[in-house]
Amino acid sequence: MLNHLSTLLKILFIISQIVFIFLFHNELLLISVLIILALSLMIYPANLIAVANTILRISPLLLSIFLMGYLFGNSWQKDMMIIGSIAITLSYTVVLVKSTSVFSFLTQMHKVTPQKIRNSSTLFLYGIIRFLPIIYHECSHTIKLYKYHIKRKIGLNEISELIPLIVNSSLKKVHMFSSTAESLIHSELSHSFYAWDLLLPVLLIIQIGLIFI
Repeated sequence: MLNHLSTLLKILFIISQIVFIFLFHNELLLISVLIILALSLMIYPANLIAVANTILRISPLLLSIFLMGYLFGNSWQKDMMIIGSIAITLSYTVVLVKSTSVFSFLTQMHKVTPQKIRNSSTLFLYGIIRFLPIIYHECSHTIKLYKYHIKRKIGLNEISELIPLIVNSSLKKVHMFSSTAESLIHSELSHSFYAWDLLLPVLLIIQIGLIFI
């Protein structure tokens, strides 16, 4: 279900949830933010594992916030609110990333971009999204192969020598994917409307109503 929701609506909705967490202190509103997050994690349990792993990776930062608050005499309730807000923000971000494909994101951006810059902007975004993972993969793959070949650790001077090889192999792969970007730009992108597209706006209207209660 989350995968079928409009990408732009999901982005705007999650931004609104982050704004609600940090700027408003309405208990009903904050409870609604938590309920929606809990339901989204219950729908896709795999997202719960991804959220838990993400929070565990930044657990030293969260612990340092608590310890610094203790050293400077801040109330532990305030520190826990900060930690909870960060954890909720990360959780919503993980759900967004896990439930949104690159193609659906580019399709939605293509729809709302002005006609004059539509093709070039879509191609530019596609290049960024595709190039960063490719160059990371090529970098780690090349270094692993080189270490296996020389049977020892790699020095800094050797890494600098490998950079041209990494860049060239990355550019070749980006060129292979360019046909996909061209087909995306020149294809007939769907403008269909689905009933579930109303879900996020309705939830947002309800939450805004809670602010005034």
